[in-house]
Amino acid sequence: MLLVCAAFTSPAAAADDVWALLKKPGHIVLLRHSNAPGSQAESNDMDFKDCSIQRNLDAEGRAQAGRIGDEFRKRKLLNVRLVSSQYCRAIDTAALMKLEPVAQQPFLNLVYLTDFLAMREAGNKSRAFMKTIPANQIAVLVTHVANIKAIAGVMVDSGEMAVVHFDPAGEVVVDGRIAVP
Repeated sequence: MLLVCAAFTSPAAAADDVWALLKKPGHIVLLRHSNAPGSQAESNDMDFKDCSIQRNLDAEGRAQAGRIGDEFRKRKLLNVRLVSSQYCRAIDTAALMKLEPVAQQPFLNLVYLTDFLAMREAGNKSRAFMKTIPANQIAVLVTHVANIKAIAGVMVDSGEMAVVHFDPAGEVVVDGRIAVP
């Protein structure tokens, strides 16, 4: 239905429809961290507090994160639970949104599309966590592209959000996507 509606409305109106879902119980945002260029090799056994050994947000990535937070405030979505991977670029994205304190969860840490076992485990742990979020709580999980693919089956760009909910069978349903503001 949303895809049909989006075909007959402007992209901004379609995005407004997706934003409106966050005022309805049971919706969760999967946010890919903002722009962090580079191809630095990283692993989940590194020192996460050492940002110098990780890819980090560039100026555009920091600006994106601020604009994402601005959109939440503009839409009066203020009581937001922010949960992030332990990677600096994800934590920084969440912190620069300036909505709430950021909690970190290792199951949101980077997995690679080629590591099917790690993707399955990350997806399972993330979905299990998501099921514990109260339906009336707005939650934003800041993570990485392969993690979002593992959780919801979609690929998103840096700073892009997928708004999801669980269907009656407990499967994740993607209700829509919101491009970087």
